[in-house]
Amino acid sequence: MPQVAVHVLFRPPSGEDARSGFAEPSGFPQPDTPIARVRDYAGSLARTLGLAGALVEAGRRIDLAGLDSQVGLLCARALDLDPEEGRQVRADLIALREMLDALAALLARPPPVDDAPDG
Repeated sequence: MPQVAVHVLFRPPSGEDARSGFAEPSGFPQPDTPIARVRDYAGSLARTLGLAGALVEAGRRIDLAGLDSQVGLLCARALDLDPEEGRQVRADLIALREMLDALAALLARPPPVDDAPDG
């Protein structure tokens, strides 16, 4: 019987799992708790920012309309967490801020000059 390669995406360990060092498969259902929802939302925004950065790097124009309201919603949800839970998501929020700063730096660069001769 031939072997088939199976690729499973894993979430980095967080919370209690961070101490054990074990990542959890992303295909398993996660508990529906406020902290889980904040982490999922932060992850979704991080993926969006990663895609936006890749598009900018490729010279594509992007539309960031609504991003500020999405980040505001994430911040509001994070502020609604209990203080201990808020401390647990702090690293996620800092990483997201760094992604936002990196995207802002990409967008601030002058557009590349077209080297093709006119003709």
